Amino acid sequence: MKRIVVIGIGNILLGDEGVGIRVIEELRKLELPEYVEIYDGATLGLTLLNFLDGADKAIIVDAVRSKGNPGDVYRFHFSEIPQKYKTMVSLHDLDFPNAVEIGKNIFNIPEDIIIIGIEPERIEESLELSENVKKAIPKAIELILEEISVEDQSQ
Repeated sequence: MKRIVVIGIGNILLGDEGVGIRVIEELRKLELPEYVEIYDGATLGLTLLNFLDGADKAIIVDAVRSKGNPGDVYRFHFSEIPQKYKTMVSLHDLDFPNAVEIGKNIFNIPEDIIIIGIEPERIEESLELSENVKKAIPKAIELILEEISVEDQSQ
């Protein structure tokens, strides 16, 4: 059976930078297939690779700056990051793209890594998301469920 991991990354103390974690909190309220694992990756940096190790597919949720409007939701493959989306907001010690590049030789990282990114409005000390980013959470969840559904159909 396939193993899919969904990891939200970000810092909930910095407003919209924590949107990945907020999406994970909402996903945990849903009944998902048993082969789907949900993780709060917070600001773990290289430790995130432990969650990816041996997975068939990974879905990463984070704030992504792409010169769009606050609350815009993006879906792209990890391989597209250098071309299309230079900056995952990731104010973490080591951002996710660099962690994956470092870990490819050590861990069994899936080739299929999908990024669900949400354009932030405010990155500042706050436990609250901006309204535009909060309104984007259902769209992000919809995209995640579509990714999981694609796997259901291929099994």
